[in-house]
Amino acid sequence: PGAAVVVAVAGGANLLQWRPSLLAEHLDEVTGEPTSAESKTQAFAAYSKSKLFKHDPYNVERSRKVFVLIGLTGAGKSATANTLCGAKRCFETASSVASVTSAVRVRDYSFAGSRWRVVDTPGLGDTHKPADITRAELLEAFRYARHGIVCFLVVVPKGRLTAEMELRVREALEVFGGSAVIPHTLIAMTRSQDAPEKLVDEIMRLPQEHAMRRLCDLVGHRIVPVENVKEPAVAVSRLLLHKAIDEVLELNGDERYSRQPSAASTDRALDVFAAGLPQAQCSSQWSLNGKQQPRLTVTCDFQTFGEVKSEGRSDLP
Repeated sequence: PGAAVVVAVAGGANLLQWRPSLLAEHLDEVTGEPTSAESKTQAFAAYSKSKLFKHDPYNVERSRKVFVLIGLTGAGKSATANTLCGAKRCFETASSVASVTSAVRVRDYSFAGSRWRVVDTPGLGDTHKPADITRAELLEAFRYARHGIVCFLVVVPKGRLTAEMELRVREALEVFGGSAVIPHTLIAMTRSQDAPEKLVDEIMRLPQEHAMRRLCDLVGHRIVPVENVKEPAVAVSRLLLHKAIDEVLELNGDERYSRQPSAASTDRALDVFAAGLPQAQCSSQWSLNGKQQPRLTVTCDFQTFGEVKSEGRSDLP
């Protein structure tokens, strides 16, 4: 390697004549950059692994299956997202009670011949966050699923699920659409390596008023055990989760869930504004009644008629 030196004697003087080395023979005449096969291979590898411009995350392909993760803080939601996309550090995880997901996060990946998108939402149960902020953060998920959502994956930990935890999950489902979203919903129970049939049987032996039993009944017993730490159970969980999501999509006739209003509802809303009828700003809050059953309170502030408060059960059973 290096340049070969040829020494010639002419007129009593030594003249150094350089013969270009093998590398120098492959320098570009304009840029001076190496153009050897090896350097081209390295440049191509570097180029193929990165893009000059990040793509618009809101512009998702129609064929990509988009699903949303919903979960309580500390339930293992972000760890489940990592299991789904086949990586360990795509989504930050923590074992503390503080949520590490402060905003919606998205990851695209391919698995089992399909293209997927996982949307990780902020953890539920943050008492320091106003309800309207939580609602806005959850609804942000729709911006990453312009062609609809194939499944809502509710992540809960194995063990005692309190009535307060159940309320937080029901509130989130209410934000996404209430009873209309239930057919597109399934439960992922973390820290469990039981067979799906055994897991359902154990839950069905719980009292009917138990929070976990009520959630399981709510989604039609669609529940999947998930292990996010120990192999090979992690790989098995990944397969089960994707199979369950595909089955949810199949159960809905391959129809995805979307909150886009129909033309009829949009026209009706325009007619209401045109008629000058009073409009209202409403908020909702879950609580427990005397029988420890979920109860939804809706408060509406009308511009014309003052404050009107109506209480009643939500459309979720």
